[in-house]
Amino acid sequence: MIAGKIFYRGEFVEAGIEVENGRIKKIGKLVEGKKVKGVILPAGIDVHVHLRDFAEKEKETIETGTLSALHGGICLVVDQPNTKPLVENAKTYFQRMERAKKSAYVDYSLNLALTNSNHEKLGEIVRKISEEYFIPAIGEIFIQHESEDLQIDYETIRKVHEKVGGVVFTVHAEDPAYVAKGSPNFVFRRREAEVLAVEKLVEIGDFHFCHISTKDSAKRILNSNSTFEVTPHHMLLSVDDYGRLGKLVNVNPPLREKEDVRWLFRNFHRVDTLASDHAPHTLEDKEMGASGFPGVETMYPLLVNIASKGYISFKSLVEKIASNPARIFGFKGYGGIEVGNFANFAVFDLKNTKEIKAEELHSKCGWTPFEGFEAIFPEKVYLRGEEVLEGEAKAGNVLEVGNFKNVRKSF
Repeated sequence: MIAGKIFYRGEFVEAGIEVENGRIKKIGKLVEGKKVKGVILPAGIDVHVHLRDFAEKEKETIETGTLSALHGGICLVVDQPNTKPLVENAKTYFQRMERAKKSAYVDYSLNLALTNSNHEKLGEIVRKISEEYFIPAIGEIFIQHESEDLQIDYETIRKVHEKVGGVVFTVHAEDPAYVAKGSPNFVFRRREAEVLAVEKLVEIGDFHFCHISTKDSAKRILNSNSTFEVTPHHMLLSVDDYGRLGKLVNVNPPLREKEDVRWLFRNFHRVDTLASDHAPHTLEDKEMGASGFPGVETMYPLLVNIASKGYISFKSLVEKIASNPARIFGFKGYGGIEVGNFANFAVFDLKNTKEIKAEELHSKCGWTPFEGFEAIFPEKVYLRGEEVLEGEAKAGNVLEVGNFKNVRKSF
């Protein structure tokens, strides 16, 4: 079906891939297929996106957000539940999944929120949803949030974590004692907010920490049984970008000093997952100080360009954007180019470097913090063996529980 320079089991090999019923049937040098120009990498998984929609569809929709993901070489997204309304019960969860069935360009999954309204009956809600859909995680759980319903205290997290088993908990770790409002938001003591929250949480239990941005909190997690993700903007941007970004600069957690940025980049091989934290806002929202960057379309292309120059290895990149997300969150059939997995590939021509331009991206928000950065965008994307980039046919699937039998124990 497809042949060329394939990233297979940690290295590039010249081989072909045979596909049957959307899955990889055979990989080998004698397997014939259509020769493609460039390198064939597993399509990525972005475990942290905010696709808005519902009452915030002027910022992004499942349709525009997953179209952006497709053009960024992503085959599966994990949407976060802090929408309006919140995804905190089975009814809203089912409504959102029905919307995704009609509009998603890539495979779609959805986390369930932990709120002050639902934490006492969370197990019951999880059981009901799990009869039909696969829940990747509870979260991202907010230690600090402007909404009182979403700001969860440590003791509540401890109780729920002990009570509800068999599911991953993802946490936005910032202690409210050190968070103040304002713009630019990096001038406040937000670094201490992350470090303190991580210190407290690793004593409670094992979590997946969202968008870690400081070396101290990363080191603490590395000495625990928890996992963590890092975003491109926390590895590539710093407070020094304020002059360029101006009122676009706010993001949660904030941009950091170069010391943290350099440590995260140099230690990319120790990170568990790469995630975009795609959080689009309109330019009008950003003028008013809203926090969040779009990034689902630029994440993989930025890092492929960096890997092509030798600053990180392709082995590390594939681990962080495909293999580890599949393993940590239980996405059976995803994660790498292996026999039995879904035939999800992204083809990159490493000689075709382009400057990122917001006007050429597909997010509804219409801007990017990486304007002018070099990137290598995929030439072709295959989902379940079908080339989908050119025609942009809606080939996405929502992750129903039937796809993931025996992945996790029952709730």
